[in-house]
Amino acid sequence: MLELKKVLCPIDFSNLAARELDLAVQVCEAFGSKLVLHHNVMITGVGFSKAWEWSEVHQGHAPSEGDAFKRLEGVLATLPASVQAEAKISSGSVAPVLLLLAEQLPADLVVLGSHGWSTEEHSSVTERIVEKSPCPVLTIQEGHEHAFRLRPQTGEPAVKVLVPTDLSDSAATAVHYAFELARRLPLHVTLLHVARDASAATAAERKLKDLTPSDLADRVERIVHQGKALDDILGTVDATRPAFMVVGEHVGGVFHRLFTQHTAREILHRASCPVWFVPHRR
Repeated sequence: MLELKKVLCPIDFSNLAARELDLAVQVCEAFGSKLVLHHNVMITGVGFSKAWEWSEVHQGHAPSEGDAFKRLEGVLATLPASVQAEAKISSGSVAPVLLLLAEQLPADLVVLGSHGWSTEEHSSVTERIVEKSPCPVLTIQEGHEHAFRLRPQTGEPAVKVLVPTDLSDSAATAVHYAFELARRLPLHVTLLHVARDASAATAAERKLKDLTPSDLADRVERIVHQGKALDDILGTVDATRPAFMVVGEHVGGVFHRLFTQHTAREILHRASCPVWFVPHRR
């Protein structure tokens, strides 16, 4: 059974942090997880916070550790009583610090907000965290107001989750992770495969059927399309509006082997819904 005992949520006190925190709280309430709020007081170069870079440029210094801890305490005071939480402060280069903390806790999930900077430096920070994280990473992009949820509201159907897969052995980890989520929560899982031609599509339909567990047969939908993986995945997200995607990686890293490096990067930065990345080594 899937257990998420600790959820690590790095925040930068920007507007995006409130949405990031909402995701983390929903996960903690659903799984009884402990929430670890984290802030890094020295973000060097381009990180995932426009707010702190603006502060450094215009005020000549980064927020002090004391100020940051007070702000984290203020955030802790707003959390539901049902969520156990603590705060942690660090300094240094953001990606290595966060990866080390995730390993030391150890975290079962990192909830990570991204401001979606288009520079290569920013992309490398976000991608390094996703690719090197010892645990799954749930990402959310600034500017995408798609509602994340794990449970439907009263009278609504099961929450929709999209799981694109290339049907490789490595990618199967994410598919089974999505099934584990569905066993814990009222989710409707859509498996999506984009085939290169009609023959491959027929074979993929059989493989997807074989992947579907009998206990979830009534809550798993299988879709096989022909076309370009990136266009089809993003188009399916816009058409079906899932609450989130579950995306896996191959041995060698999500950005080196999943579909293509370009496709994986575009999914991370362009998907209009949150993306739950699952490492193969999980």
